[in-house]
Amino acid sequence: MRDDFDNIRAERETPYPNASKASNKHAGLWKQIAIGVVVGHLSLGLIGALAWIVAAQLLTGDVQIVVPWAAKHG
Repeated sequence: MRDDFDNIRAERETPYPNASKASNKHAGLWKQIAIGVVVGHLSLGLIGALAWIVAAQLLTGDVQIVVPWAAKHG
């Protein structure tokens, strides 16, 4: 089978769209940063709360940690 590379062009069919306004380049960036800060704060708060709950239950003795390799057979 013969390859046909005669119709390959390096030029674009349409011109590349340039940014018309330089101020629009980062227009929504502050929203993304704000959402990232809020989501990060909430997720770290949730992880911290769960860690405190587990620590409190361990300190009060309500939770026992059992490792499978230390189980007694028989």
